[in-house]
Amino acid sequence: MKSRTSELAVGIFVILFGIALFFLAMKVSGLAGTNLRDSYTLTAQFDNVNGLKPRAKVSMSGVTIGRVKDITLDPISRMATVEFELDGKLTTFNAEQLKTVQANALEELRYSYEYEEASEDERKQMERLLIDNMTSITSIDKDAFIMVATNGLLGEKYLKVVPGGGYEYVKRGGNVENTQGTMDLEDLISKFITGGGAKSDQDGEAVAEPSYDE
Repeated sequence: MKSRTSELAVGIFVILFGIALFFLAMKVSGLAGTNLRDSYTLTAQFDNVNGLKPRAKVSMSGVTIGRVKDITLDPISRMATVEFELDGKLTTFNAEQLKTVQANALEELRYSYEYEEASEDERKQMERLLIDNMTSITSIDKDAFIMVATNGLLGEKYLKVVPGGGYEYVKRGGNVENTQGTMDLEDLISKFITGGGAKSDQDGEAVAEPSYDE
C-alpha cells in the first residue's frame, strides 16, 4: 500500500512537472499571453520563412508587440507573404508623441530640395499633404526592416522588427518592404563549400605554371 502511494505521488509530480515545462516553453516562445489591444495587421514578403509558424511572436527591441496571423505563398513573386497582427497600444503614437513626430517630419521636409524650390502655395500644400498622410500611422518607420529570427532555448522562429531612422511611417494595413528571411544551415554549408571550391580552383590556376616543350 505504501509502495502504491509512493508511485502515485511520483506520477502526480511528473505530470505537474510536464505541465509546468509546457507552460514555460509557451512563455519562452511568446505564444502565451499575447492579448493584443487595438489590434491591426501588416504584411511583409520573405524569400524564406522556413520554421516560422502562425502565432509566432513579433518582437521589437525585445518587447513582444504582436503575433504571426497567416503565412501564404504569392503565386506571382513566389515569395512567402506573412500577415502579422500588432498591438496598437504598443505601436501607435499618442497625441503628444504624434505632434512631435509631425514637427520632426515637417522640419525634414523644409530642408528638402523640392520644398526650397517650391512656391509659397506649393509649400503649404506639401505641408498639408504630409500631415494628412500621417493619419493611421504606426510607430514602425518605412526604413525599418523585419527579419525571421531564432528565439530561446527551443530555437523557435519569430519575427524581429529592427527600427530604422526615417520620418515616414508604415500605415495600419500597410506593408513592410525591407525583409530578411531564414538563413538555412544547408544554404550556409553549400555556399561555404562552393566558395571554398572556387577559391581552390583559382588558387590552383594561380599556382600552376605552364609547361614548355624544348
